[in-house]
Amino acid sequence: MFCSQCGTEIIEQANFCSGCGAAISGTAPANFEQPEFDDPILVLKPVFIGWVTALSVLPLQLFFTVWGAGFFGGFGLFAVKALKLALPVWSTFVFFGCLFFFGIPLTAYMAKKKSYEKTEYRFFKYKLDYFEGFFTVQEKSIDYCNIVEVNLIKGPFQRKYGLGTILLSTPAAGFSSRSAMSGIRMTDIKNPDKVYNQIKGFIEESKNTR
Repeated sequence: MFCSQCGTEIIEQANFCSGCGAAISGTAPANFEQPEFDDPILVLKPVFIGWVTALSVLPLQLFFTVWGAGFFGGFGLFAVKALKLALPVWSTFVFFGCLFFFGIPLTAYMAKKKSYEKTEYRFFKYKLDYFEGFFTVQEKSIDYCNIVEVNLIKGPFQRKYGLGTILLSTPAAGFSSRSAMSGIRMTDIKNPDKVYNQIKGFIEESKNTR
């Protein structure tokens, strides 16, 4: 049996629907369908490209390799001498240098990969629900009427792989040199031109029908 109000499956002896609380005065057929706007009309996920992620942290990687080798290598050398270990003088510097050189891109790679796996943008008839982040997961819903501008950006690596970044700005949004200070930044989206036009269509249709 299914509730005639919301379509929730219920047991035959129930007096009230467990989904919406409506009194059971009748039931809907087994092929009951939820309203069309309850299902997303477009679902997007970012595309992860590992080597681009590793390359993007190269300046940070080189800086911390030199700094880590000198700073921690010096402390390590002090510990080696204090413990009277038979290790070459340069060993601690090389060890910490390698640790930072390989550790930073590996950490960036894994963090972004996991974050992209959790990120999803669900477009409904009148709103957008999105889920972002890995260490800190953010969930938010934005009504299309609150989106005042849609922008499309394609970086050189994104163009190579047919990707792009779409910025959805809200009334309080401002812009820094590259990104929206508020709103939603959808990075590494496949078929960006098509998606960009689809989103603009959703927003225009929503504003025209309300």
